[in-house]
Amino acid sequence: MHQPVRRKTIFRLAVFVLLLLPLPAGAQLLDELLPPAIPGYGQRFSVIAQHRQFAPGATGWNFGSITAAPSLSASAGYDSAPGGSSASPTLQTSPSLLLTDPVAGFGLYGEANFSTYPANHSQDTKTALIAAGERINPPRQTVMISAAYLHGAVTGFAFDTQEITRPIPFDLQDVRVSDRIASGLFTLTPDFSFTRYVFSGMSAVANRVQPRAALTIAYVPGGPLSALLRAGTTQLDYSDASQDAGIYELLAGLQDQADGLWTISLLAGAASRQPRQGASLTTPVLEARADWMPTMLDEISLAASREIDDPDAISATPYTRSSLKLLLNHQLLENVTINTLADFATANYIHTNLQEFLATAKISVQWQVSSALTVEAIYCFNTRQSNALRAANEHVVTAGLTWAL
Repeated sequence: MHQPVRRKTIFRLAVFVLLLLPLPAGAQLLDELLPPAIPGYGQRFSVIAQHRQFAPGATGWNFGSITAAPSLSASAGYDSAPGGSSASPTLQTSPSLLLTDPVAGFGLYGEANFSTYPANHSQDTKTALIAAGERINPPRQTVMISAAYLHGAVTGFAFDTQEITRPIPFDLQDVRVSDRIASGLFTLTPDFSFTRYVFSGMSAVANRVQPRAALTIAYVPGGPLSALLRAGTTQLDYSDASQDAGIYELLAGLQDQADGLWTISLLAGAASRQPRQGASLTTPVLEARADWMPTMLDEISLAASREIDDPDAISATPYTRSSLKLLLNHQLLENVTINTLADFATANYIHTNLQEFLATAKISVQWQVSSALTVEAIYCFNTRQSNALRAANEHVVTAGLTWAL
């Protein structure tokens, strides 16, 4: 049984390392960046969120029931068009620390990331992330309270950023509360969150707060299959009140988990965007994901989604977003793994004929030198296309290592 567990751990490490390159970050991306040891992240509003994992074998320092797990990543390489601008070598380092107390249900995580481009210093970024969460288990309940602060940067390879020539820094505060209540064959989960974005170095029109609420009902008759019904609302309250809007959604679907073999999640329904000014829009929405291990050496993950607006976008311009992501993992040797990623997303702007397309392709080769040290080489290709605005392509080649105690 240890081999499938090890395979899953290495596969999750692949997700972690592929996320080391600079990315636009926001409330939903917190679910991907934060480890599952932080209660409240990686599962809010979605049954299919992925999240950052750490090196297999790393155990950290133990102080009673508290574990401290530090890590340090460093990489160097070449970027042909950072943010769509001029080429440059690139250097990056990222220290982090994870504190967990399983007995108390507490997790705390912090990291910093320093990226520099010696031939194009306008693309340099300094980002930081800190988050904490608490899990409380009254009888037949699971209550989670969490909060995070992110100082990030949006690059030109994101929707509605064609005119960005250098990273745009922003600050994000996020607070979440959820309560999973079990009653017979049913579970009832209310979720609440409050997110605040502040963008510096650009017009304050993108600054906003996003209160969210969702209610999920799950029917679990026994076995791996469960049925879900979710109703949610998101309020977009911008500095410019004329851009305010409310998004309301209703989805239903199934989740099927077969331990060690595959996991399938599918939610489909409709969402409606009701702006303060202008016409409303109602459209189908979707969240789907499948993870499969066809052999002991391979693992496949496929995720698809369609939504109204990207909640992490930097502008108030509304659009429908569709995405498809495929991640393949193959163990070449006992301690050498090849990972490939293909990520496609389109944006169709509401009430205009503007369309955008973003695609990312990555391949990495990882060598697990020891339980604490991973060496990796990565090639990444990004492209941004539009029917009316500037297009760009980017090639990134890096080599680096990650040390985790």
